[in-house]
Amino acid sequence: MAETLSNEAAGDRGRQRRLADGELMRAAPSVTTVRNWVRAWRNQGLLGLVDGRALRHIAKWDRIDERYRATAELVVAALDGDRSTVSIGEIDRRIRVELHRAGHRDVVTPQRVTAQYLAHLKHGIGATTRSQRSRAGRTVSGTASFPAIRPGQIVAIDATRADNLVYDPLFGRPFSVEILTAIDVATRVILALRVVPRSADGIDAGLLLYDVCRPFSMLVQGTTISDWRWAGLPDTLDVSDIAVTIGRRRVAPDLSTLQGEHRIPSVLPDAIRADHGSIFLSDHFRALLHEFGIDLLLSRGSKPTDNPHVERWHETLQRAVQQLPGYKGRNTSERGRLVAAEALITAAELEQYLRRFVALDYHRSWHTGLVLGADPTARTSPLELWDVMLDVTGRIDVPQRPDLIYQFLPIRWLRVGVAGAEYRNMVFDSRVLADFRNVAIGRFRAQDAAVPFHFDPHDLSRIWFRHPETGEIHPIPWRGALLTDAPMTETILDGLRQRIRDRGGNHILFRGSAQRQILDELTELTTGSAPPVDWTSKLSAAARRVQQSRTDHADAVGAAARTPIAEADTADALSDVPDLWPADDLLDRPWPHLEDEP
Repeated sequence: MAETLSNEAAGDRGRQRRLADGELMRAAPSVTTVRNWVRAWRNQGLLGLVDGRALRHIAKWDRIDERYRATAELVVAALDGDRSTVSIGEIDRRIRVELHRAGHRDVVTPQRVTAQYLAHLKHGIGATTRSQRSRAGRTVSGTASFPAIRPGQIVAIDATRADNLVYDPLFGRPFSVEILTAIDVATRVILALRVVPRSADGIDAGLLLYDVCRPFSMLVQGTTISDWRWAGLPDTLDVSDIAVTIGRRRVAPDLSTLQGEHRIPSVLPDAIRADHGSIFLSDHFRALLHEFGIDLLLSRGSKPTDNPHVERWHETLQRAVQQLPGYKGRNTSERGRLVAAEALITAAELEQYLRRFVALDYHRSWHTGLVLGADPTARTSPLELWDVMLDVTGRIDVPQRPDLIYQFLPIRWLRVGVAGAEYRNMVFDSRVLADFRNVAIGRFRAQDAAVPFHFDPHDLSRIWFRHPETGEIHPIPWRGALLTDAPMTETILDGLRQRIRDRGGNHILFRGSAQRQILDELTELTTGSAPPVDWTSKLSAAARRVQQSRTDHADAVGAAARTPIAEADTADALSDVPDLWPADDLLDRPWPHLEDEP
């Protein structure tokens, strides 16, 4: 057998390369090695063929008292990154304190093996608080992947740099953006796509999830193409108009013409596959996943192959962006000299173009990675496979309301006084707050007299208040919003406050001066001859975020006007589908308030 294995190894190019690189000491096992394998097989069966080094730690940990090991796992698990990490000796002390409290005073463990065991546990959670926080994100969800066999089971999301420069209308210069994408793993359907400033944050990731949960539609009439818009209830393609068949089975929609309505399906995912990017590990994004019961499947560090579907989509994006002006290539070696001199499109136009590419090109093109078990040779597009799978799994519509976006925004608890609600020296007020000025403690929460407001960090020109009696969403404008056209985001506000502090801070402030100073700083930065270099990119990014935020809220208002949902239809749908929110809240809640009040 040793001779046979040696002859086979001589023709194995991979093994010969490993031998030449020094990775292997010999190409094939010797006669003695094969004889030892046979002897181990006879004595121990399959276990005898396992490398002893792989089994060594199992026998070692058995020498430690089981009660100690159980307590050690709990103590080490408490190091989630929010608490400062401690030494092995301190972990051992805490374990013995817990054992003593539980009445286990007879626990004795070998010193060296115990230290090695604790080091092994600590290595598993991460040596630093940052790695501990990253790995703690897996507690929201599973730590292993599983195959996606139906639409919405796993949705892969990721961010990539757009290899196109876009035009900044604020300063008339080119700048770079990122593309956020969510793709359904089972069917490769693009469920959501956003173009955001560099770099994306947790709010952007949360709004991408919002796009996944809401349905889109695009209309082609003649040579006119609409943008993606809210389509009402989630829907798929009209499966009653079937044109393509496999054998006797009719499964695919008619893709022979671009004319008509193009649906972009929506789902409530079972799991999200993402890398360890900070936006996917942010408190806001993880809180959203917890609220909606969505698992977070994190890829291993430096392993892009753990999320191959969205990585392959990034390659497909090259086919789209190379058709546009301002394409700069993937690196400087591919960049032309005249890239920045071309007539560029804006970030909003880039997003619109990519969404059209998805609906009219990608969704309708043959995908080599999509295979039907009944006929492996059949060529299918993402939308065709979506309908095939829905034919088996059934419809997965989720009842929705146009004010769904407010479930994806953070909440700020503010006191409402005579002047209105104040947030970081910005005063928000509206007539709708008249009955909630200086409310009693416990009105909205037990510990104080604060009132909850929905808050969009990407546009501080207003906050939103849900009336507790009517359920209507009311926009509460910032008093200074009409005095400036500058983009006001939380990042800009932080920078403005720092500039005010550098100017003198509280020493130059007087009652009512904070809002005036903020407006003065905004005016200086946006209308001056040349803003500071570090502020140019901030203001460009803020302008894009404000534009996207106002588009999102306008979509919600437009959806309320177009797609009223009958309570009876909603109740029937709720009987078959898990709720996005409590059913009684959904049925009783009216449409958002559609008028901006002065």
